[in-house]
Amino acid sequence: MSDFPLLDITGDHHVHTRFCNHATGEMEEYVLAAIGKGLQSLTFLEHLECGLCYTPHIWLTAEVFQEYFAQGEQLREQYADQITVRLGAEVGYNPNAVDELLGLLDAFPFAHRGLSCHFYFDGKQHLNMLSRRTDHIQQMDELGTELILDAYFSNLIQGCQDIPCDKLCHLDTALRHNAPVLTAHHHALIDELFAVMLAKDIALEVNTSGYVLRPHPYPNFELIHKAQQLGIPLIVGSDAHKPEQVGRFFARAAEGLKS
Repeated sequence: MSDFPLLDITGDHHVHTRFCNHATGEMEEYVLAAIGKGLQSLTFLEHLECGLCYTPHIWLTAEVFQEYFAQGEQLREQYADQITVRLGAEVGYNPNAVDELLGLLDAFPFAHRGLSCHFYFDGKQHLNMLSRRTDHIQQMDELGTELILDAYFSNLIQGCQDIPCDKLCHLDTALRHNAPVLTAHHHALIDELFAVMLAKDIALEVNTSGYVLRPHPYPNFELIHKAQQLGIPLIVGSDAHKPEQVGRFFARAAEGLKS
């Protein structure tokens, strides 16, 4: 067995709140949940998206980000003797809205930036690759999962070059409700992506929400181990959308990396 370094599970670096319109719970509830589970740090990573033809809005506007920072800074100071609180953003890459994304990133002092890609543009609208929406799942199935995965991984490669970010979020979660199979071509794109991440010093997120749908996190352990062998650092996140989900499956993920 290879001697892979252990995953640091003392902090949760990916949680969402009611601000994103598809999670529940106030920011303070997440802080208290993290303290209750003995975590040393908590990073809010609220959704930042631009230029999408999609409803409803499941991301924060500039105005909501102002409220997010106001509440977050207050909590950061209030609980500073118990936990380190960071305010970040999960940046959804859209190749047609790079300037707008960069403008919002410059407008706020984000302490942590994750890069992801949730949407595929079919020429008329953006389809949510991660959604349980049956209409989007059906449309993507008709388009073909290989086509969409090509666009997904290509967008991540370009996004890592266009967007200053600290980590890549839930790498293999695209089309999670269509159960796609990664081809040799997709693995080649992932290799290209890892090369960019290594050059840009971008960490790979071990996203434990994957355990809800499958027996391993996002991405799978094969990809995690490949990243480790290249020297890409790992960072864990629960992708919590409810306070009680903070730190979920962390011990399971750490143990999985050993085996």
